[in-house]
Amino acid sequence: MNLNKSQNALFIRLTQPLLLAGLILTYSIGVGLSHYLGASLDWTDIFFGAFLGIFFVLMRNLLAAYFDHPSSPTSKIHAEDPRYEELNSVNRQTLLLVALTVLTAGALDTVILVVRHAVNFSAILLLGIAFLFCFFSSVPPVQFEKKGYGELSEAILIANLVPAIGFLLSEPNLHVLLVMLTFPLTLLYLALRIVFSLTTYAFDRTHSKQTLIVRMDWQKAMNSHNYLILAAFLFVALFSLIGQPWSLTWPMLLPLVFGIFQIIQIQGIVAGAAPKWNLLKWTAAGTFTLTAYLVSFTLWIG
Repeated sequence: MNLNKSQNALFIRLTQPLLLAGLILTYSIGVGLSHYLGASLDWTDIFFGAFLGIFFVLMRNLLAAYFDHPSSPTSKIHAEDPRYEELNSVNRQTLLLVALTVLTAGALDTVILVVRHAVNFSAILLLGIAFLFCFFSSVPPVQFEKKGYGELSEAILIANLVPAIGFLLSEPNLHVLLVMLTFPLTLLYLALRIVFSLTTYAFDRTHSKQTLIVRMDWQKAMNSHNYLILAAFLFVALFSLIGQPWSLTWPMLLPLVFGIFQIIQIQGIVAGAAPKWNLLKWTAAGTFTLTAYLVSFTLWIG
């Protein structure tokens, strides 16, 4: 029974359904911008492009599990880590086999897109960058996730590269509007990752687990969180002054109230209040998700 529980927990951790949902949401922003600009959409290409993003994330997670497995010579996982029992419940070679299967599926997906003439040089370049981000996030000796850069690489992947790939499936070149719409999302996603990392900060620090928060320290991380939230919405306002249509701008400002509430909760923790982690995590997730959803929704109805 415990073995089944561990395997189920590992499956959820490896597939990260909430992250994949966020990936599909940001992917819809890139495709939605193509629609907004009047491009003709090929839904078959869009379908294969979405799966390619999913394959990237699954490959990254499976390779990370393979190299973190307690039987791996490169593993530094501690027995107290909640992942220890989960990883021990699965054969390490099975993780590698599934990772290679996903990698093969991703390669086949890419070949299909190339054969269908759905990708140009810009798209291939971004696909290559996305692959390298995911690969080196998990594979030694680089392992961004083990050196405090995993949060940053994931933010760039989810909020920038994925929507850009979705956009380039229908357009020959990137558009400045894509940068204006996704850069604030990158900042909000980083703030979201800081919130989720804060809950495990004590364990990560005492077990020498390098995360962005451990590298920055608790106090600097919480200050950075607040600055990221404020900067995200300031950039939204700034972009409206230099060409972003108001019809796309005002929906992005609506989640500001959630962002302010997020900052208030962090400031309360700094002042000594008891953390309400679940509320804070839901608020952070809501700020990012609602902003991304409103961007996508506005593009599709525009």
